[in-house]
Amino acid sequence: MRLADSHNHIHFGECDTAAMLKRALSAGVAYQLLVGIDPDDCRRALDVAMSEPGLYAAIGIHPQLAGRYAPLDVQSLSELAGPKVVAVGETGFDLYRTPATETAQSELFRAHIELARRLTLPLVIHDRQAHDQTLTVLDETDGWSLGGVMHCFSGDVSLARTILDKGFYLSIPGVITYKNARDLVAVAAYAPCERLLIETDAPYLSPQPYRGKPNEPAYLVETLACLARIKEIDIDEMAAITVHNFHTLFLKGQG
Repeated sequence: MRLADSHNHIHFGECDTAAMLKRALSAGVAYQLLVGIDPDDCRRALDVAMSEPGLYAAIGIHPQLAGRYAPLDVQSLSELAGPKVVAVGETGFDLYRTPATETAQSELFRAHIELARRLTLPLVIHDRQAHDQTLTVLDETDGWSLGGVMHCFSGDVSLARTILDKGFYLSIPGVITYKNARDLVAVAAYAPCERLLIETDAPYLSPQPYRGKPNEPAYLVETLACLARIKEIDIDEMAAITVHNFHTLFLKGQG
């Protein structure tokens, strides 16, 4: 069984990367998207992605850091473009952690959309307590046409319907294994399998039974198993579907 982790932003300098990757491979995680959160982190993610097959990078500046960076910093990330860079982000809004920089977050989000259009890459969207703002920017910039994924989806079925109708994917984190994840379970049940991805969001949001510990890709199988139960299909089939979706979105069907 092969798995694909659609979102991993482990802080590469703060963990034993080689050991983490070995555990992931042993657990069947054959593909990972390593997501940078600032220019230096993007370079580290790309360096790791270059070291192994099946590893790819997304380049972007996290919306929580919007007060420190300008749109020009986003455009400068184009220097990292290459075969291993398969997405732009994560980008969007975080009005839970950093509500005071909403205007700057909007400016950076728009710059990421411009970069993605320039590089012909899909978007990885961060949307925390900012559903209306996120949809507005994507509408105004026609960011939808680039394709992409709502990472760590946190909305309800109504929001999921809107996003799916626009052609985007939804990425399901370990949160779906929590007892209070009713909305996310409902979204997973509603969404077609061919538009679902799974992720660790490492080092955050570890699934049961690892909750409270730093998350890592080796734990992805718990999220996959939960999603397979919700969709009432075999776990191997669910794994194959999400791997196919990873390839379709990020690798344009190749890999």
